[in-house]
Amino acid sequence: MRIFIAILLFLTASASAESPLLTSATSDSSAQILTANSHWLPWRKVDSDGHLNGIEVDILKRLSQRLHLKLKTKSCGWKRCLKHMEVGESDIMTGLFKTPEREKYMKFIKPAYRVTQGTCFYVNKNSLTEINDYKDLSELTIGVVKGVSYFKRFDKDDKIKKYPLTTGTNLFRLLEVNRIDAVIFACAAGDVRLKDEHLNSKVRRANYIYRVDHPVYIALSKKSSLLSREAEISQNLQSMLDLGEIEKILSSYGIVDIREKSH
Repeated sequence: MRIFIAILLFLTASASAESPLLTSATSDSSAQILTANSHWLPWRKVDSDGHLNGIEVDILKRLSQRLHLKLKTKSCGWKRCLKHMEVGESDIMTGLFKTPEREKYMKFIKPAYRVTQGTCFYVNKNSLTEINDYKDLSELTIGVVKGVSYFKRFDKDDKIKKYPLTTGTNLFRLLEVNRIDAVIFACAAGDVRLKDEHLNSKVRRANYIYRVDHPVYIALSKKSSLLSREAEISQNLQSMLDLGEIEKILSSYGIVDIREKSH
């Protein structure tokens, strides 16, 4: 009997000693990924609590799910966010152009998840205005936002009549009442504006799009523990593109793929 009790006490003590290890493994803090970035509509938006949402955050959420990681977000100024990546305070960042300076402390993940930057023209849905080529702009009055550079040819073209205002919202209102013929906007921002301001029934995107190839990347900090999973992250990002998951996220925000209509 004494031997049986001794064995029972030994087993109980052993189980108690192991339980903290099991708890620790379950709450492993390494199973998360931190991104810090700045407010830049429509790609990123800062909530009132300082966290981020938006298109690129949704892309990272889907990528994190595939990697069985929990995504944490933090807002900061653009230069400060880059510093977070340099010192390893952040794991991952979106919305990046590749530069030699950034490559010193970031590992850019292939493939680029956006490959072009598009500038679009928007017209009143009820008007007969058609913009199928750059030359079609010469007879129109184009609404522009003061101080914004669009693309060199357009910016320097004095033959095009431009109507400047301080906000895009007011330009679209003038377009609704046919005070101007078209509005120029970055395609992504313009498409989201049409959706958010319920303008899709009144305004349409013209066929002509000015596109420039300028790949946009996701990158890992070279001081992140996730750097060892670079190949896995790259494979999952490629799979998201191949399966149309990123395109689906874009379309949920009202952004239509511009590649087929680009000129």
